[in-house]
Amino acid sequence: MAVLVIYATKTGATEQCIKVLGKEIPNCTTCDIQTEKPIIEDFDHIILGAGVRDGKIYKPIRDFIKKNHDALLQKRMGYFICNEKPKETEDIIERNIPADLKEAAVCIESFGGYKAYAAPKEGTDQLKGIFVDTILAFAEKFKE
Repeated sequence: MAVLVIYATKTGATEQCIKVLGKEIPNCTTCDIQTEKPIIEDFDHIILGAGVRDGKIYKPIRDFIKKNHDALLQKRMGYFICNEKPKETEDIIERNIPADLKEAAVCIESFGGYKAYAAPKEGTDQLKGIFVDTILAFAEKFKE
């Protein structure tokens, strides 16, 4: 099972989550949508991850979902967000992922996160505010 993980990050939380996820899912290829153009036709399994600002997932991933909506329906999909407000997770997912994509998804989760001004400094715990157990559970469910 070759898996493509496409992500966009502003403060780095999503990238930290990708590092954990990549260790848990075999044959995992990661793609920062801001620097690479993924070839989704080469993969049957895709995970999309993005940070959240003001209740919206990061624009590069929003744009990717809009542009590739129909193709994503043909894939085994997982979605995750990084948001520092867990109580708003359901609302954020509802507003940002189309209903048909949500219904077809294997799993959708929030991996936690941190406010932009509170991003961990270099040399400190880069996973502060990240729900590592949730990432591990997501990976297990996606591999089923």
